[in-house]
Amino acid sequence: MSEHIQDHHLVETILASSKNPVSLDDLRTRLPIGVNVEASLRRLMDEYEGRSLQVIEVAGGWTLRTKPELSDLCRRFLRKPIKLTNAALETLVTIAYFQPVTRPEIERIRGVTVAKAILDLLLWSEWIRPGPRRQTPGNPLTFVATNKFLQQFDFKSFDELPDINDLRAAGILNAEKDLGVTLPDADSEFSEM
Repeated sequence: MSEHIQDHHLVETILASSKNPVSLDDLRTRLPIGVNVEASLRRLMDEYEGRSLQVIEVAGGWTLRTKPELSDLCRRFLRKPIKLTNAALETLVTIAYFQPVTRPEIERIRGVTVAKAILDLLLWSEWIRPGPRRQTPGNPLTFVATNKFLQQFDFKSFDELPDINDLRAAGILNAEKDLGVTLPDADSEFSEM
């Protein structure tokens, strides 16, 4: 390897060529021994300041992204965004907060039946995936949110999700208001299943 290649250029190359965000551990294993990954990322963030791209941490890793104020220019090259109905959004939020969660549990939390088409759309978008089967009679399938969900909504981890009470106040999880169903807190029985 040429001696004039600087460490931050190696990190930049990995980020630019990776489809998904790259974790610090993954960067360390891909780079030569002695490369200071954190310093290289800081330098890249400084170098990209004022440019159309930015180096950001999302979904447990680092990636290059178009700055939000310039992203409209790129939209025509991307596939059309998925438009979620309120029912699909409520289902996605329920899965993200109470994962792993079964379809009957989603229905109990939301207070309404979940259409197969909603789960199909969320699976197709790769924002959710099948989780482990519940060790109960019938071994029902569970669903969990994915790193693509984190990427799409710009969360570094599931710990960054807004407080569930804020979602209730915004009407996103409104089963208790409309149907007389009391939604559990995020750290209730569902998170222990």
